[in-house]
Amino acid sequence: MTDPKSPQMIFLGKLDIIMTSIFILEMVLKIIAQGYICNGPKSYMKDPWCVLDFFIVLISILSIVAAEYNLTYLKALRMLRIMKPLRMLTMMRSLRLAIVSLFKSIPDILNLLLIVLFFIFLLAILCTTLFNGKFYRCHTD
Repeated sequence: MTDPKSPQMIFLGKLDIIMTSIFILEMVLKIIAQGYICNGPKSYMKDPWCVLDFFIVLISILSIVAAEYNLTYLKALRMLRIMKPLRMLTMMRSLRLAIVSLFKSIPDILNLLLIVLFFIFLLAILCTTLFNGKFYRCHTD
């Protein structure tokens, strides 16, 4: 475990505050430009990717507050900070398209999984019938 007072941890803490500040600035600028909710279909909170951004920024702010004021009950939110890399999805259109396509293909993948499990089940029945207890015990000579 790294010492919380080490120069590396102090640097990472300051970097976290700087990056969170940049994300807050980006969020505020988008809200000013697009409107929050009631500004038509292009509003900030009507886009699912912007809602994800908002949630990630909110979690980041709460985790910084929890670390600053030593609020132990909010420290559990730190594990949600793993969602920060998901912000890259909002910036890279091709990556966002790939993720959406992956989520849309999940029902077809589940259908294929059921077919594969059915064949495994059939092969298990076949092998049980063919081998019929031949591997039941070890032969010692």
